Amino acid sequence: MNAMSRRRFLMSATFIGGAGLAMFAAPRAFAFTLEEGNAETQALYLNHFNNIKLYHARLLAELTAKLQGHPRAEIEAVLAAALCPICGLPIA
Repeated sequence: MNAMSRRRFLMSATFIGGAGLAMFAAPRAFAFTLEEGNAETQALYLNHFNNIKLYHARLLAELTAKLQGHPRAEIEAVLAAALCPICGLPIA
């Protein structure tokens, strides 16, 4: 077997092996299902996001208080660029 045919053999074997692996792994991926949360789970979820909104409102109030005396445009620019230190989302 010369070098070129060995290279082709290894490439085709790799391709066939990868395709076989993908075929065996695919049915497992389809086994994932989503379920609706019960009332307790939905209440916890909503409570969590309400707490985040309250925390962001408190951060926004603190930042606005610290910026008193600055021009309105500067305050708005800072508030628009401010991010939550915990979740990284914009607070404004």
